[in-house]
Order: sequence, then C-alpha cells, then structure tokens
Amino acid sequence: MKKQPIIIATLLLAGLLGFSQTARAVGFTDRLSQQEQRIRGGIASGQITPREAGKLYQDQHQVHQLRRHFLADGNLSRRERNTLEERMDRSNKLIYLYKHNLQRVQPPRYYDRAGRHFACY
Repeated sequence: MKKQPIIIATLLLAGLLGFSQTARAVGFTDRLSQQEQRIRGGIASGQITPREAGKLYQDQHQVHQLRRHFLADGNLSRRERNTLEERMDRSNKLIYLYKHNLQRVQPPRYYDRAGRHFACY
C-alpha cells in the first residue's frame, strides 16, 4: 500500500522530465526554418515590407554564419550554445516587431492562367 504513492510520484517525475526534454529538443535548423517560414508568411500577408524582409533574411544569414563559426572546431560548447540561443531569441523578437509594427504593404497577388487570383502563403 505504501509503495503506490512512491510509484505514482516516480512516474509523474519521469513524465515531467521527459516532457521538458522534448520541449527543448527543437534543433537549430528546425528553429531557423520556422523563423524563415514566419518571415515568408509576413511577406505574403503584407505585414513585412521588402526592406524589413531584407533585414530579417540578413539577420538569419548572420545567425547561420555564427553557428558555422562556432562549429569550426567540431563541437559546440555550452557558452557557444547559449550565445546562439540568445541570438536566435533576438532574431525571433525582431521578426515579431516587424510583423506587428504599423508599416504595411499590399500583399503580392498571384494569378493562375485563367486570370483567377489566389494567395500564396
């Protein structure tokens, strides 16, 4: 009877640890592609101007170059990983700011061969 609360507590703790590992398991390339997808969505909706898009893509390129620089020796130290995550966080905030500022452009329109308008996201 006394073993049951210990077993339940152990399973609960193991579940929480497993959840925290999977939540953090998103890799660099996954995060970078998610950010680029957000940029493309902002361009398609007109929330991000072409000038802002250029700045965001340049920022993404700099983050990628920083990672390549850090991996030049073959491994990524904890300090380098933290620096890279901070840089990705800053890039993420910049995307948010550009998508939610008051600058808007008319979203690009695409037409099929029959002349019908469709959106490309």
